[in-house]
Amino acid sequence: MHRHLSLIALLVLAGCSAQPDGPAPSTGEQPAYGAESPSQPAPDPSPATPAPAPDTPSPPSQATSGAPARFQGTFAIDEQACGQIGHESRLTLSAGRIQFHESSGSIEQAHVTGNTLQLAARLTGEGETREATYRFELLQDGLQLRDLDHGMVRVRCP
Repeated sequence: MHRHLSLIALLVLAGCSAQPDGPAPSTGEQPAYGAESPSQPAPDPSPATPAPAPDTPSPPSQATSGAPARFQGTFAIDEQACGQIGHESRLTLSAGRIQFHESSGSIEQAHVTGNTLQLAARLTGEGETREATYRFELLQDGLQLRDLDHGMVRVRCP
């Protein structure tokens, strides 16, 4: 008996959740605003996606054998540091070399895009030789040089 009641309860529940095969009979009433109608697709709740922005071409990248003339010079954190030969913020870029406070070396590759210089160098300092890459950006008509990887902005020394 218990078995029959369980089977009947299961059939009743299955019948309540079944979807009709055809469209629902019309009652003549309009569905409430915002209610879904089986004959109409539900509106997309996501906002319209904006059209993609037109491609703006970036300046062409130019490979060079070293630092171009406009990037060459000595830079430091401020003019006072420019006057101190051993100041830790000093950086000197020449055509084929890069020199920091405690390391220096040859520029192996350089690429210029607009006012940005990306270079690969082989540095020697403190008894070690290592490969390193740097990205610098000229600012203020070449009067400043920003290290794009570390954020430091140096001024061009006179």
